[in-house]
Amino acid sequence: MPLPNAKIIPPGWSEHHRPVAAGGMTADCIIDRVADGPAPFPLPEDWTGRERIWAGKTRIQELKRESTALPTEQPTESRQYLIQLPYLAENPLPQLHVGERGDIVTSNGTEYTLKQRMTGSELWTHDYIAWENQTQQNP
Repeated sequence: MPLPNAKIIPPGWSEHHRPVAAGGMTADCIIDRVADGPAPFPLPEDWTGRERIWAGKTRIQELKRESTALPTEQPTESRQYLIQLPYLAENPLPQLHVGERGDIVTSNGTEYTLKQRMTGSELWTHDYIAWENQTQQNP
């Protein structure tokens, strides 16, 4: 039982510690959304089917959750990552899509597909679980 009149978290604690989360976001990233609908015709040379929706800093941490599947004799390798994006930023984060058509985060040449949004206190960061597909397309 706590002591009467004792505060467990002192006033200003959140504001004081917020820079710690932001300071851990050292990787540059871009976030793209796969366009809905069919490809244009004729197909422009630089068309990727993606729309850039945000760019900024992130923190990416491997979660040590590797998985292997063997659907129709095609081995599939994937890894899961925690992707943290700033909650408060000069460049506000838009609502991101997760799931099978999740938005794509690219950092240091690696693409991660957002699969789940983790809801917590959301004081400092937006937390997402993302997958990196490591399947060899041309073995």
